[in-house]
Amino acid sequence: MHTSKIDFRSAGPGGRFDGDGQTPDQDRPSGKSPMAKWLACLLLALSAGHSSPFGKSAAAQPGTNQPLAKPAIRRPEIRVVDQGESQRNAGECRATLVSSSVNPPAAFPGYGGFVGWESPVILSNGDWLVGFNAGYWHASAPTPLHYPAKTLEEYYKLGLPKGIVAPTGGRALIIRSRDQGKTWSLPATLVDTPADDRHPAFVELRDGTLLCSFFSYMGEPENGDLSQAPELAARVHLIRSFDGGRSWEAKPRRVQTPFLYDETDGPLVRMKDGSVLMAINGRPQSGPPDQAAVLRSTDQGRTWNLLATIQTSHDLQEITVAELPDDRLVLMARPEGDISWSEDHGHTWTPPVTFGLRMFAPSLYVLRDGTLVCLHGSYAPGHGGLRLIFSTDGGLTWTAPAKDHGFLVDQAYGYGKAAELPDGSLFITYLATGGHRTEDARNNSIRCIRLRVRSDHTGIDLLPAPNRTP
Repeated sequence: MHTSKIDFRSAGPGGRFDGDGQTPDQDRPSGKSPMAKWLACLLLALSAGHSSPFGKSAAAQPGTNQPLAKPAIRRPEIRVVDQGESQRNAGECRATLVSSSVNPPAAFPGYGGFVGWESPVILSNGDWLVGFNAGYWHASAPTPLHYPAKTLEEYYKLGLPKGIVAPTGGRALIIRSRDQGKTWSLPATLVDTPADDRHPAFVELRDGTLLCSFFSYMGEPENGDLSQAPELAARVHLIRSFDGGRSWEAKPRRVQTPFLYDETDGPLVRMKDGSVLMAINGRPQSGPPDQAAVLRSTDQGRTWNLLATIQTSHDLQEITVAELPDDRLVLMARPEGDISWSEDHGHTWTPPVTFGLRMFAPSLYVLRDGTLVCLHGSYAPGHGGLRLIFSTDGGLTWTAPAKDHGFLVDQAYGYGKAAELPDGSLFITYLATGGHRTEDARNNSIRCIRLRVRSDHTGIDLLPAPNRTP
């Protein structure tokens, strides 16, 4: 979820609020304030090998915002298959990890039932971890709230609870399983800064060090101009653990970027050489549209080097990146499903191209057999929910049930994240609703499910979650 993002952008297909099937708004006008952009839209709605197949690799110069060159690039294709949807549906397979009634967080100032923005990781010692955000609403800014009066009035109409006391806003929590996901620990605090701590995401290094990225959210300035109130800007941070996630650094490290605000949804990527990549989106100093950036750390997350910024004619948000078997990198973004590749470890990128499949919250994973998976939310009319497409050629050709949407995982709000299990299936975590309505926020849940891409690549099969009871 992104604060330009603050997925108050969220409405159902066609701009409706659909409760369990909410889908973030598809288009947002430009402007100084990310949330003001979202609000304008919502109010309107409510009323393959190593040789390059892309042409010469080109992108913004590392650390700059220079326009991209435009070589000829092959646009990705969608391979439509019949009978590729799972024979089992999500209702037969999903389970709940955390909710107000299942393994709920302990009460803290500012907790009102909302849980979300989660991500799993499977450690080398066999433990499973899931980090997530808990608070009082879709976005749980600290109180007293910092919003323009008109904006605050509209959020109250949407379902923002009144009278909230949340001195440090929402916080990030973590749960652990030592029996392959069958049972889970009670939620424990991962990090609690003075802001709302969102989207914790993890990677384990070769020496067992755990990195966790997240971004903080404070609210919105009165004039909507973050350049005049930088203390309210969303910012990416990182903490580390040296004992398998049982304890974490007390002081988060802010990741320096060239943007007015910056956000990351994860996952972090451990490269074959042991370094770590982080993909972020942010607002350039010159104004919209939002751009993507890729950063690299070679010292266990202590410092981060900006490799490149990537831009096109529209917003690039909720960025995800993966390393392919042939050492190329691939990147995708919301809302147009832009895809870009790098052949030099992230220093330069092909100009982003779209291929007719609009999406939000994309997450890329390379399976052990080389299959590239994109878990995402769908904007396709009548085909919303959490969905998945996959590719066997590094993203040049995607397999899907239709040209405009992927295979259905669950008719839920989504924001799914995944981890590959030893048997080749994916353990997927995701949100039931976006928590916009007051009642949804009080009773939101984090779900989980398993999924397997068929070995013949003809579709997917949903499998029961490890903690699902008969």
